[in-house]
Amino acid sequence: MLLFTLSFLCGVLSLQLFQKLPAIIWSYCIFIPIIFYVGLPRVCRQLLLGFLLGLAWSIWCVHHVMTWSLPSELEGKPLLVEGYIAAIPHEQNQQTRFLLSAQSLSQGLSKTQHIPIHGLLQLHWPNCPYHLRVGQHWRLPVRLKKIHSTANPGGFDYEAWALQQGIIVTGSVTANTTAWLLGRDVYFHPLDSIRQAWKERIEAILPSTITAHWLTALVIGERSAIPQTQWSVLRNTGTNHLMAIAGLHIGLMSGWAAMVMMWLWRRIPRLLLYMPAKIAGAWAALMMAIFYSSMAGFSIPTQRALWMMVVFISALLCRRKLPAWHAWSLALCIVLLMNPLSVLTESIWLSFGTLALIIYGMSGRLSPTGWWWKWGRTQWVIGIGLIPLTLVLFGQCSWLSFVANSIAIPWLGFLILPCCFLGSVCVWIWPAVAKMLFWIAGYNLAWLWKVLQWLAQQEFAVWYQATLPAWMVIAAVIGIICLLLPRGFPGRYLGVFLLLPSVFYQPVLPEQGDAKLTLLDVGQGLAAVIQTQHHVLVYDAGPHQGSFDAGESIVTPFLHAAGIKHVDMLVVSHGDNDHSGGVNFILQQFPVRYLRTSVPAMFPLANTAYCLRGTSWRWDGVQFTFLYPTLDTLRLGNDSSCVLAVKVGKHRILLPGDIEKLAEKNLLEKNKKQLAVDIIIAPHHGSKTSGLPLFIDAVLPHYVLYATGYRNRYHFPHPSVVEAYRLRGVTQLDTARFGAIQFDIRAGQVLLPPSLYRKEHPHFWIGM
Repeated sequence: MLLFTLSFLCGVLSLQLFQKLPAIIWSYCIFIPIIFYVGLPRVCRQLLLGFLLGLAWSIWCVHHVMTWSLPSELEGKPLLVEGYIAAIPHEQNQQTRFLLSAQSLSQGLSKTQHIPIHGLLQLHWPNCPYHLRVGQHWRLPVRLKKIHSTANPGGFDYEAWALQQGIIVTGSVTANTTAWLLGRDVYFHPLDSIRQAWKERIEAILPSTITAHWLTALVIGERSAIPQTQWSVLRNTGTNHLMAIAGLHIGLMSGWAAMVMMWLWRRIPRLLLYMPAKIAGAWAALMMAIFYSSMAGFSIPTQRALWMMVVFISALLCRRKLPAWHAWSLALCIVLLMNPLSVLTESIWLSFGTLALIIYGMSGRLSPTGWWWKWGRTQWVIGIGLIPLTLVLFGQCSWLSFVANSIAIPWLGFLILPCCFLGSVCVWIWPAVAKMLFWIAGYNLAWLWKVLQWLAQQEFAVWYQATLPAWMVIAAVIGIICLLLPRGFPGRYLGVFLLLPSVFYQPVLPEQGDAKLTLLDVGQGLAAVIQTQHHVLVYDAGPHQGSFDAGESIVTPFLHAAGIKHVDMLVVSHGDNDHSGGVNFILQQFPVRYLRTSVPAMFPLANTAYCLRGTSWRWDGVQFTFLYPTLDTLRLGNDSSCVLAVKVGKHRILLPGDIEKLAEKNLLEKNKKQLAVDIIIAPHHGSKTSGLPLFIDAVLPHYVLYATGYRNRYHFPHPSVVEAYRLRGVTQLDTARFGAIQFDIRAGQVLLPPSLYRKEHPHFWIGM
């Protein structure tokens, strides 16, 4: 069973290697190699059959999700969409975000040109005047666009996540336009409808604490209201798996249910004549697992725990002993059958990886005794064993995970979780008791949170590692397998040597006199990073809009992925949010030696100063010079942006921020000889308010880079600017199309072509 499941998993994963989705006919024709099946050894037959089934099933499922895609000509046009709300809506920052199970689409504001569609739409409704509920049938005026996210090294792949969730289009409800509520179907997504009502009742009685939202997460798995600062504390202590319903929670509550049921069963002798207390406890545990998983909406972590519980209890009820690996294999196989695209999420790897480590690390030992040995070893196995996985998935791991989990798990399991669960039940029948139980849970969680915060603040709490080569990851996994072998096994400690390459790995740095330029894809905004041999300069930090902070979601993950530990200079060109929004998070995460900006009042720090014309310095043989602004041009908005010139040998780069034609004229008058460059980031994202013909002639770069968002509302870059560069034979690259753009600039060589993130990481779901 284990070999078949692993080969099935490999078949599912192999689809991710395709740049284009194979035709659905391949899900049937792929079994042609089965004609050689009979003559193969038994093990080979299992591997071949599992692989072919996994690949065929994933192709079929992906085609089912991607049966319809939004035509390009309809993007951004006023449309009418009709459908049902399919999940609990989330209200935040004066807008409501929800999933709509679409039934039909029509162009214009009348039901003409009717287009039947099938799939989930992720919609945003600014200042929604209605209280949206699951199952409501709406006809909404919308503007839609294809799924498109930022694409950067170390960043989150929203497009893959959306595919796994079955989301085919994103968009927004048109403000100040009539929307029609056509009714409500109580039979449409009834589970989420119940969960929404449950959520609202619980939120009405929650205590007023900074961690109150976690109580909702522990009851029904809703984490949308959790601020990112709290997630950072959990990640830094390795306890983020504790604050949402997962296998641990289901196991704890099932254990409580089994223990209580067996205690009660033994108190009634007549019941023992019908069923042993152990069997009754098993049934109670199973019912609790099903109930608690349904409260969480059957998320992937709960599915794993539930199916493991079903398999083990079924074996117990049938009086059969089932090996742990068989149960693990069967649960994984069922989850992949339900949704093979779940391999695109971290949760399936963490869920099944953790359980596999426990099975592997705790089995094969000779009569271990003592609850502390079992508990402590389990935490040690998980803490050590998950290091390669967490480094691959998140680029970091917590050194304090063992300590934090050893404190938090019993605290959660004995004092917080039971009160939350009982309170969630009592909220329907006895609200006063429910309020008291949630107060107890909230009080305990507040104290636990103080402990976790203190641990997270320790300087040695987190280890960030640059993105590892594949061979180092494989070596680290083999090393962990060796270290977790039973005591006395020959060669066990050789695993330490296999781990050393990943511990001491450092990415290749530019040579003396060379530099690396990375223009990050931050949507509609700007963030660029320049690396020399021993120094790092960050130019702007992208936007901060609502819950999205480019400094947190894009710039910081990239710096960690590149192995950067500190920032020598942070340049904030001017005060507009799309350039300065992510600065504060970067300042919190990295030691910044110097901060240079045209708006120092926004960052009142000791290391802040103006970026005035003539300021120059040299790092590792690379020359940096500010060409603009001057003291008399500091209050001109965009035209006060810091303009930075970088000279790498015979190559030059120009980063002009959001300057417009006034500043371009100033540069032509004062610095014309320094304007000829090889690479320029287009001033003001390619706006028509910039791009003077004389300025473009003076610059005349080999490459012009546009830092723009996909289908941005400003329609950057402007066609006139694009045409001007085209007529001069300049190569034009756009982050919205290519993702992050990276140049390796070598002083003594010709300018090498750039690395384009989307081209180097192609996937069949891009542009779906």
